[in-house]
Amino acid sequence: MSLEYAILGFLNYRPLSGYDLKKIFDTSVRHFWPADQSQIYRTLNRLTERGWAEMEKVEQENRPDRKEYSITDVGRQELQEWLSAPLP
Repeated sequence: MSLEYAILGFLNYRPLSGYDLKKIFDTSVRHFWPADQSQIYRTLNRLTERGWAEMEKVEQENRPDRKEYSITDVGRQELQEWLSAPLP
């Protein structure tokens, strides 16, 4: 299973930051699928480069801007194809 598809699956529910994704991994799938912060951010960069996700900066008061990632239509299609494919 690929980290890319796990992240796309989470983004399919709602836009999330890398920090949000790390918290979700730690509270849901960590016991069988650990992911550290740097892996998550590298994967988010790959997803945006491929056009499977997009990033939007959200301004915050008294804090650095928040980078929120959301799945694109192309990313949703890629996720659906992966979910529909036979298991290796």
